[in-house]
Amino acid sequence: MTLPFTDLNHVLTTTRSVRLRLDYDRPVPIDLIGECLQLALQAPTGGGAEDWRWLVVGDPALKAELATLYHAAYLTYVHEPLHSEAGAESETVRGRLGGVDADGTVSARTARILRGAEHLARTIGRAPYLVIPCATRPNPATGGPGTNSALYGSLYPAIWQFNLALRARGLGTVITTLHLHHAASAAALLGIPDDALQITMLPVAHTRGTDFRVAARRPVSSVSYLDRWGVPLPYRDKPVDRLTGEDHV
Repeated sequence: MTLPFTDLNHVLTTTRSVRLRLDYDRPVPIDLIGECLQLALQAPTGGGAEDWRWLVVGDPALKAELATLYHAAYLTYVHEPLHSEAGAESETVRGRLGGVDADGTVSARTARILRGAEHLARTIGRAPYLVIPCATRPNPATGGPGTNSALYGSLYPAIWQFNLALRARGLGTVITTLHLHHAASAAALLGIPDDALQITMLPVAHTRGTDFRVAARRPVSSVSYLDRWGVPLPYRDKPVDRLTGEDHV
Protein backbone atom coordinates (compact mmCIF):
# COMPACT_ATOMS: atom_id res chain seq x y z
CA MET A 1 0.00 0.00 0.00
CA THR A 2 0.98 3.63 -0.46
CA LEU A 3 1.42 5.28 2.92
CA PRO A 4 -0.40 8.57 3.51
CA PHE A 5 2.63 9.87 5.43
CA THR A 6 6.29 8.98 5.07
CA ASP A 7 7.97 12.01 6.67
CA LEU A 8 9.08 10.93 10.14
CA ASN A 9 8.92 14.41 11.69
CA HIS A 10 5.36 14.85 10.41
CA VAL A 11 4.27 11.51 11.86
CA LEU A 12 5.99 12.23 15.19
CA THR A 13 4.43 15.69 15.56
CA THR A 14 0.89 14.95 14.33
CA THR A 15 0.12 11.62 15.97
CA ARG A 16 -2.76 12.65 18.19
CA SER A 17 -5.06 10.86 20.64
CA VAL A 18 -8.14 10.34 18.47
CA ARG A 19 -11.56 10.09 20.08
CA LEU A 20 -14.11 12.12 18.11
CA ARG A 21 -12.65 11.41 14.68
CA LEU A 22 -12.50 7.63 14.68
CA ASP A 23 -14.39 6.33 11.63
CA TYR A 24 -16.31 3.36 12.99
CA ASP A 25 -18.04 2.64 9.68
CA ARG A 26 -14.96 2.04 7.54
CA PRO A 27 -13.59 -1.52 7.74
CA VAL A 28 -9.96 -2.08 8.67
CA PRO A 29 -8.21 -5.09 7.07
CA ILE A 30 -6.74 -7.40 9.70
CA ASP A 31 -3.50 -7.47 7.67
CA LEU A 32 -3.16 -3.74 8.32
CA ILE A 33 -3.33 -4.37 12.07
CA GLY A 34 -0.74 -7.11 11.70
CA GLU A 35 1.54 -4.81 9.72
CA CYS A 36 1.38 -2.13 12.43
CA LEU A 37 2.03 -4.72 15.12
CA GLN A 38 5.05 -6.01 13.19
CA LEU A 39 6.48 -2.48 13.30
CA ALA A 40 5.55 -2.12 16.98
CA LEU A 41 7.58 -5.23 17.77
CA GLN A 42 10.72 -3.47 16.57
CA ALA A 43 10.60 -1.34 19.73
CA PRO A 44 13.14 -1.92 22.51
CA THR A 45 12.26 -4.60 25.04
CA GLY A 46 13.95 -5.04 28.42
CA GLY A 47 16.53 -7.81 28.33
CA GLY A 48 15.41 -8.72 24.82
CA ALA A 49 12.59 -10.65 26.49
CA GLU A 50 9.80 -9.70 24.04
CA ASP A 51 7.46 -10.40 26.94
CA TRP A 52 4.57 -8.54 25.34
CA ARG A 53 1.40 -10.13 24.05
CA TRP A 54 -1.20 -8.35 21.90
CA LEU A 55 -4.84 -9.36 22.03
CA VAL A 56 -6.71 -8.03 18.97
CA VAL A 57 -10.47 -8.13 19.54
CA GLY A 58 -12.73 -7.88 16.49
CA ASP A 59 -15.69 -10.04 17.50
CA PRO A 60 -18.72 -7.71 17.86
CA ALA A 61 -20.08 -9.50 20.93
CA LEU A 62 -16.75 -9.38 22.74
CA LYS A 63 -16.27 -5.72 21.84
CA ALA A 64 -19.73 -4.95 23.20
CA GLU A 65 -18.85 -6.61 26.52
CA LEU A 66 -15.58 -4.68 26.74
CA ALA A 67 -17.45 -1.47 25.89
CA THR A 68 -19.86 -2.12 28.75
CA LEU A 69 -16.97 -2.50 31.19
CA TYR A 70 -15.33 0.64 29.83
CA HIS A 71 -18.50 2.72 30.07
CA ALA A 72 -19.18 1.57 33.62
CA ALA A 73 -15.67 2.64 34.65
CA TYR A 74 -16.11 5.97 32.84
CA LEU A 75 -19.30 6.71 34.77
CA THR A 76 -17.75 5.79 38.12
CA TYR A 77 -14.30 7.32 37.79
CA VAL A 78 -14.79 10.23 35.38
CA HIS A 79 -18.37 11.37 34.89
CA GLU A 80 -19.68 11.08 38.44
CA PRO A 81 -16.68 12.71 40.15
CA LEU A 82 -16.86 15.62 37.71
CA HIS A 83 -20.60 16.16 37.92
CA SER A 84 -21.62 15.14 41.42
CA GLU A 85 -21.59 17.57 44.34
CA ALA A 86 -18.90 15.50 46.04
CA GLY A 87 -16.86 15.46 42.86
CA ALA A 88 -17.07 19.23 42.56
CA GLU A 89 -15.21 19.47 45.88
CA SER A 90 -12.69 16.75 45.03
CA GLU A 91 -9.09 17.86 44.71
CA THR A 92 -8.31 14.35 43.47
CA VAL A 93 -10.44 14.88 40.38
CA ARG A 94 -8.80 18.21 39.66
CA GLY A 95 -5.38 16.72 40.23
CA ARG A 96 -6.00 14.09 37.55
CA LEU A 97 -6.94 16.66 34.93
CA GLY A 98 -4.87 19.47 33.51
CA GLY A 99 -6.81 22.66 32.85
CA VAL A 100 -9.11 22.53 35.89
CA ASP A 101 -8.68 25.52 38.19
CA ALA A 102 -9.14 25.51 41.95
CA ASP A 103 -12.64 26.96 41.55
CA GLY A 104 -13.59 24.15 39.14
CA THR A 105 -13.34 26.23 35.97
CA VAL A 106 -12.44 23.98 33.04
CA SER A 107 -10.25 25.29 30.22
CA ALA A 108 -11.49 25.11 26.64
CA ARG A 109 -8.86 22.49 25.80
CA THR A 110 -9.81 20.29 28.75
CA ALA A 111 -13.50 20.70 27.88
CA ARG A 112 -12.76 19.37 24.39
CA ILE A 113 -10.90 16.41 25.87
CA LEU A 114 -13.84 15.67 28.18
CA ARG A 115 -16.29 15.84 25.27
CA GLY A 116 -14.11 13.39 23.40
CA ALA A 117 -13.85 11.14 26.45
CA GLU A 118 -17.62 11.01 26.83
CA HIS A 119 -18.09 10.26 23.14
CA LEU A 120 -15.52 7.49 23.31
CA ALA A 121 -17.13 5.98 26.41
CA ARG A 122 -20.45 5.75 24.58
CA THR A 123 -19.07 4.43 21.28
CA ILE A 124 -15.79 2.56 21.88
CA GLY A 125 -17.37 -0.81 21.12
CA ARG A 126 -18.00 0.31 17.53
CA ALA A 127 -14.29 0.51 16.71
CA PRO A 128 -13.31 -2.16 14.16
CA TYR A 129 -10.78 -3.51 16.65
CA LEU A 130 -9.93 -3.15 20.32
CA VAL A 131 -6.27 -3.99 20.92
CA ILE A 132 -5.14 -4.94 24.43
CA PRO A 133 -1.36 -5.11 24.95
CA CYS A 134 -0.37 -7.30 27.88
CA ALA A 135 2.88 -7.91 29.76
CA THR A 136 4.00 -11.40 30.73
CA ARG A 137 6.98 -10.23 32.79
CA PRO A 138 6.46 -10.70 36.57
CA ASN A 139 3.91 -8.33 38.07
CA PRO A 140 5.61 -5.23 39.56
CA ALA A 141 3.68 -5.79 42.79
CA THR A 142 5.83 -8.88 43.45
CA GLY A 143 9.19 -7.40 42.42
CA GLY A 144 11.75 -5.01 43.81
CA PRO A 145 12.83 -1.48 42.86
CA GLY A 146 12.78 -0.86 39.16
CA THR A 147 10.29 -3.58 38.27
CA ASN A 148 7.54 -1.07 37.45
CA SER A 149 9.87 0.79 35.11
CA ALA A 150 11.13 -2.45 33.55
CA LEU A 151 7.64 -3.77 32.86
CA TYR A 152 6.01 -0.62 31.53
CA GLY A 153 9.23 0.46 29.86
CA SER A 154 9.13 -2.75 27.82
CA LEU A 155 5.53 -2.17 26.71
CA TYR A 156 4.95 1.55 26.17
CA PRO A 157 7.67 2.05 23.54
CA ALA A 158 5.98 -0.67 21.48
CA ILE A 159 2.52 0.73 22.20
CA TRP A 160 3.60 4.16 20.99
CA GLN A 161 5.35 2.67 17.96
CA PHE A 162 2.01 0.99 17.13
CA ASN A 163 0.36 4.43 17.38
CA LEU A 164 2.90 5.89 14.95
CA ALA A 165 2.49 3.03 12.48
CA LEU A 166 -1.28 3.55 12.54
CA ARG A 167 -0.90 7.28 11.92
CA ALA A 168 1.40 6.71 8.94
CA ARG A 169 -1.35 4.56 7.39
CA GLY A 170 -4.26 6.92 7.98
CA LEU A 171 -5.55 5.14 11.09
CA GLY A 172 -5.80 6.38 14.64
CA THR A 173 -6.29 5.34 18.23
CA VAL A 174 -6.11 6.61 21.79
CA ILE A 175 -4.43 5.02 24.81
CA THR A 176 -7.15 4.18 27.35
CA THR A 177 -6.92 2.62 30.80
CA LEU A 178 -10.45 2.80 32.20
CA HIS A 179 -11.29 -0.83 31.47
CA LEU A 180 -8.47 -1.81 33.84
CA HIS A 181 -10.83 -1.05 36.72
CA HIS A 182 -12.56 -4.22 35.53
CA ALA A 183 -9.44 -6.06 34.36
CA ALA A 184 -10.48 -9.32 36.01
CA SER A 185 -13.79 -9.31 34.15
CA ALA A 186 -12.02 -8.54 30.88
CA ALA A 187 -9.55 -11.35 31.53
CA ALA A 188 -12.35 -13.83 32.17
CA LEU A 189 -14.16 -12.69 29.02
CA LEU A 190 -11.10 -13.02 26.78
CA GLY A 191 -9.28 -15.92 28.42
CA ILE A 192 -6.32 -13.80 29.53
CA PRO A 193 -4.23 -15.88 31.97
CA ASP A 194 -3.44 -14.74 35.49
CA ASP A 195 0.24 -14.17 34.68
CA ALA A 196 -0.56 -11.66 31.91
CA LEU A 197 -0.96 -8.04 33.00
CA GLN A 198 -3.22 -5.86 30.83
CA ILE A 199 -1.57 -2.50 30.13
CA THR A 200 -4.10 -0.50 28.10
CA MET A 201 -6.86 -0.81 25.50
CA LEU A 202 -6.56 0.80 22.07
CA PRO A 203 -9.63 1.36 19.85
CA VAL A 204 -8.35 1.20 16.27
CA ALA A 205 -10.09 2.73 13.25
CA HIS A 206 -9.47 4.85 10.19
CA THR A 207 -9.66 8.53 11.04
CA ARG A 208 -12.13 11.00 9.60
CA GLY A 209 -9.60 13.06 7.71
CA THR A 210 -5.87 12.97 8.30
CA ASP A 211 -5.23 16.68 8.85
CA PHE A 212 -4.10 16.47 12.47
CA ARG A 213 -1.98 19.40 13.61
CA VAL A 214 1.11 19.90 15.70
CA ALA A 215 0.13 20.26 19.36
CA ALA A 216 0.83 23.41 21.36
CA ARG A 217 3.41 22.45 23.94
CA ARG A 218 5.57 24.30 26.46
CA PRO A 219 9.03 25.27 25.19
CA VAL A 220 11.85 22.80 25.81
CA SER A 221 13.69 25.29 28.04
CA SER A 222 10.76 25.44 30.47
CA VAL A 223 10.63 21.68 31.11
CA SER A 224 14.27 20.58 30.65
CA TYR A 225 17.29 21.15 32.87
CA LEU A 226 21.06 21.04 32.34
CA ASP A 227 23.25 19.37 34.98
CA ARG A 228 21.08 20.42 37.97
CA TRP A 229 17.34 20.60 38.57
CA GLY A 230 16.07 24.08 37.87
CA VAL A 231 18.87 25.11 35.47
CA PRO A 232 17.13 25.51 32.10
CA LEU A 233 18.51 23.70 29.07
CA PRO A 234 19.88 26.45 26.78
CA TYR A 235 17.73 25.66 23.76
CA ARG A 236 15.38 27.81 21.72
CA ASP A 237 12.56 25.88 20.09
CA LYS A 238 12.59 25.76 16.30
CA PRO A 239 9.64 25.58 13.94
CA VAL A 240 8.69 21.92 13.67
CA ASP A 241 9.35 21.83 9.94
CA ARG A 242 12.98 22.71 10.65
CA LEU A 243 13.64 19.85 13.09
CA THR A 244 15.82 17.94 10.65
CA GLY A 245 19.10 18.02 12.52
CA GLU A 246 20.88 19.10 9.36
CA ASP A 247 22.63 21.97 11.09
CA HIS A 248 24.24 19.49 13.52
CA VAL A 249 25.78 17.22 10.87
